[in-house]
Amino acid sequence: MILDQITIDLVRHGDVAGGKKLLGITDEPLSALGWQQLRTAFPITALPWQKVISSPLQRCSAYAKEIASQLSVPLLLDEQFQELDFGNWDGQLLNDLYASDSSADLMRFMNEPTSLSPPYGESYQAFELRIITAWEVLLESLHQEQIAHCVLVIHGGVIRTILSHILGFPNTNLFRIEVPYACLSRIKQYEQYPPVLSFHGGNI
Repeated sequence: MILDQITIDLVRHGDVAGGKKLLGITDEPLSALGWQQLRTAFPITALPWQKVISSPLQRCSAYAKEIASQLSVPLLLDEQFQELDFGNWDGQLLNDLYASDSSADLMRFMNEPTSLSPPYGESYQAFELRIITAWEVLLESLHQEQIAHCVLVIHGGVIRTILSHILGFPNTNLFRIEVPYACLSRIKQYEQYPPVLSFHGGNI
């Protein structure tokens, strides 16, 4: 049986310890502020989620494990939903990057991500294919498992790419979407129709 509707909440992780860095696959934990942002935004008594899916990086997975345990629902850590690998830029302080010889390339990448790849990193084309493939697999699995409402705890770049795919806007406009820490974007899929964005930056 196909569900009439499934709902997927995309949640970005909270603030990360270690300062303002360009974090891709660099695995740093949430800060105390990051935990506060998530717990304040999503009080456990109000959460409707029947399954938790998360990037395995600890800034996402630590919170995902907590809510899955508290809600007594299944948890899936999916490496396909990891952030883009920024190569030599990954894990560096943003202020240092903007003051370095890499500044022009970094700005070009943000404005037109398919124009170049981070040095020794992942191309945006490969990242986009990875994310959209994982997204399509997730939608199918939710129907098969009869999960009506789940949460995907992920990264800013992953959220922007999913929204770009759903809304059909070019990747040159990715950074026109603000995705703050602990941001919630709700996606709904009605039977036999493509997914739609229900809201972005709203509440449970």
